[in-house]
Amino acid sequence: MKTKILTAAILLSSVMFFASCGNNTSESNKATHTNEQATYVKYHCPMRCEGDKMYDKPGQCPVCNMNLEKMDSSTHQHQGHDQNQ
Repeated sequence: MKTKILTAAILLSSVMFFASCGNNTSESNKATHTNEQATYVKYHCPMRCEGDKMYDKPGQCPVCNMNLEKMDSSTHQHQGHDQNQ
């Protein structure tokens, strides 16, 4: 009888362990993916007062006080780079 209880307890513990590990891993991956997306958002002045300078946060241009505009990832990844080089 003790053997059956011990076996059931070990089985239940191992199932709970593996189930909890799977949930933590997926939540960690979601958080990492979200943080990676956030790092690609850049803002720039629509008047280009400071040339191609980009900012990490929205706000106002320090030169002309216009609201900074959000740049999409395709624009700021290739901005200022000649594709034909």
